[in-house]
Amino acid sequence: MINLTRRSFLKLGTAAAGVVAATGGVKALADAGELVKGGKDYNNKTGKERKAIPSTCHQCVATCGIIGYVEDGRLVKIEGNPEHPNNRGTICAKGQAGVNQVYDPERILYPMKRVGKRGEGKWKRISWEEAYSEIAGRLKEIRESGRPEEFVFHYGRNRTNGFTDRFCNAYGTPSVFNHTAICEASKQVAQEFMWGKSIDINDVANTKYMLNFGCNVYEAHVLHSSFVQRVVEGRVNNGAKLVTFDVRMSNTAGRSDEWFIIKPGTDGLVALAMANVIMQEGLYDEKFITEWTNVTVDQLKNHLLQYTPEMAERESGVPAKEIVRIAREFATTKPATTISYRGACAHYNGMMNERCIVLLNAVTGNIDGKGGFVLPQSGKAKDEPDPVPEKPKAKSGIKEYWKKKYPEASHGISQTALPLIKEGVQKVGLYMTYWYNPVYSNPQSKLQEEVLKDENLIPFFVAIDAYMGEATALADIILPEASYLERWDPEANNSYSIIPWISIRQPVIKPLGESKSIREIFMELAQRIGGGVEKYFAYGSIEEYIKAAFKKNKGFEEEGGLEMLKKVGVWYDKTKKPAYKSYLKELKPEDLEGTVVDEKGYIFKEKQDGDQKVREVVGIMKNGKALKGFPTSKHKGSPLFEIYSKSLEEHGFPGLPSYIPIPEHRNMKEDQLILTTFKVAVHTQSRTANCKWLTEIYHSNPLWIHPETAKKRGIKTGDEVIVTSGVSSLKTKAHVTEGIHPSVVAFGMGVGHWAYGRVASQAAKFSSKGAGKEVNLNLADPDTELIWWKDKGVHLNELVPVRPDPIGGNQAWMDTVVTVRKA
Repeated sequence: MINLTRRSFLKLGTAAAGVVAATGGVKALADAGELVKGGKDYNNKTGKERKAIPSTCHQCVATCGIIGYVEDGRLVKIEGNPEHPNNRGTICAKGQAGVNQVYDPERILYPMKRVGKRGEGKWKRISWEEAYSEIAGRLKEIRESGRPEEFVFHYGRNRTNGFTDRFCNAYGTPSVFNHTAICEASKQVAQEFMWGKSIDINDVANTKYMLNFGCNVYEAHVLHSSFVQRVVEGRVNNGAKLVTFDVRMSNTAGRSDEWFIIKPGTDGLVALAMANVIMQEGLYDEKFITEWTNVTVDQLKNHLLQYTPEMAERESGVPAKEIVRIAREFATTKPATTISYRGACAHYNGMMNERCIVLLNAVTGNIDGKGGFVLPQSGKAKDEPDPVPEKPKAKSGIKEYWKKKYPEASHGISQTALPLIKEGVQKVGLYMTYWYNPVYSNPQSKLQEEVLKDENLIPFFVAIDAYMGEATALADIILPEASYLERWDPEANNSYSIIPWISIRQPVIKPLGESKSIREIFMELAQRIGGGVEKYFAYGSIEEYIKAAFKKNKGFEEEGGLEMLKKVGVWYDKTKKPAYKSYLKELKPEDLEGTVVDEKGYIFKEKQDGDQKVREVVGIMKNGKALKGFPTSKHKGSPLFEIYSKSLEEHGFPGLPSYIPIPEHRNMKEDQLILTTFKVAVHTQSRTANCKWLTEIYHSNPLWIHPETAKKRGIKTGDEVIVTSGVSSLKTKAHVTEGIHPSVVAFGMGVGHWAYGRVASQAAKFSSKGAGKEVNLNLADPDTELIWWKDKGVHLNELVPVRPDPIGGNQAWMDTVVTVRKA
């Protein structure tokens, strides 16, 4: 029995904003936990037993713990794993719709080879033997020619935790590109400069004030279900205030205590004006600034003087008096934390915006303390079995170009890779994608497609995928990968309990058809390529590799190791307490072996890097104690929280957090608007529109436009409009709403596919009887007859030019200047 008071009932109801906050007192979740440990579940109609198998979700990057329920060998439902310390038994709609991913009627289940022109849609089924033979033969020829860099590997949502790098390193190619720059690169780079870590943990469950810049927490944070639970807990349990700055009335803005509409790209300026108020009024934390940063109080005061609340109001539209009030509230409410994401960082000035926002935490001393802006804690899931291949000696033309033009963009500029191939920056022998759809996901879609279609630029294209996405449809050979519910991966991510954890992704069911995991695919290719590549894949079974990946987690083996993990799904040291203020941790004698202390008290080791000796900072001496300090990275030269960056200054950028105006926004014409994008709760960018349960919920993405703006153009809700940018022009429908800045238009992402199957693209109206003929597949699914909606949405990425943040490399999704007129 569950005893609920009115207050506890309200707490539970409030927490159900997309997820339920499982705080440990609900018996139903405790019972579910027993299922993971070997209990049983039953079909409530037939009484038939279901097997409960724990795993880790991969519908987005949040890596929530899940339980798959299997009946007669078929996955019938997915629920959250209450043993997991991050999501604590909750999952979102995307997680539940993983069933759709497995049983997508148009899923690719066998190796396929094109028989017509690229993009013509003509395929033949081939054997794995034929596929391996052709791909390995080409890869072997490229490698033996002495040009291994001509094998280009480009991945999207990759959670293999280092396995794909192992293959590419063993092969010898440095031409490995991710997708981070179309997502969060500038946020990561900014934080690496300041404290050596790429993504913060906002300890919102224990905070009393949340200052949110452009993050739609309730729908689309990177660790969505885990994070939004804590936001709700902080607000309900602590009475924490949530103040949001956003260009539109998102679900988060609508649930905030206060929402301020802001001009795109001015978040950093508002943050600087607040920091100015805090410093000039003496509301700062002098001890933290003086002892743990690389600037002085006077330096900050003098630098920030230029950023007055009045200046910020002129640029951003946020009233100066509100900036002053909120600055005072934030500085005097302890603890407090900032929140930020794409709304602040996906701009031309995104990296600097993030630095300005993080600065607010530093000047108020809310760094790495309970309820503040906390250093991430995560388990270890990347240790490899010996021997470990060396990094390639060959050079990638694209990466060398990035180093020269974007020297600080440590996560690459993936949206430019295909355009740079077109420009001849790098020659390609074989281009391979892994769960990556640049034709849909990247800006200037037609440009990306043009490169992939050109056989002079991409002579051979291999796609490892399970679905016929817009890019995969252009491949020469498609290798069908097992879904995340049919394969193994070691997993770890940032912990909202501030205690490191590890989890496992294991097969809930057997792979359908002839699909294989990328681990199996690369192991087989390595054997066939030979030449020394194969020796790095002779470690035994995939389970042995997974076991090795977890070997450095102290206490894991003693509590049952991999066998325990297969039963429970997740492990963490239950004797540990949250690791706040980790920079104050005293170093152990073994940490100090071979170290030197310089005149500043920095503790470091000297290492040989090629022809040069480099310093690896490991800590700092404070009051006679050797303390850990803040983590180092290639950007940092000290164990301090680095508000000032010498590296940035040397490359021509401001060394201190500063406002960099967006050039395109300085002299806009009267009829021009700023196009922005947003994510929704039930879709993950390019990868979930094939899930019927999700696309039924969200399939239409009309263009948000303010009533005053619409009236000037004679536009009403439902009207077709033409949106024109400097690179393209598209037609869509209008949604007139007061919930958006008058100078801004916005569209939701994740829909508007022209490939990716019938549910996503609605390529034809069909019945199960006629499906085979109309879509050229021998698959018919009665469920697709239930598609009642007519609107599949519009994909507006074609309007957005390839435009990286010059410091962080992030794609500037939120800056595109457009005109809008009635069609």
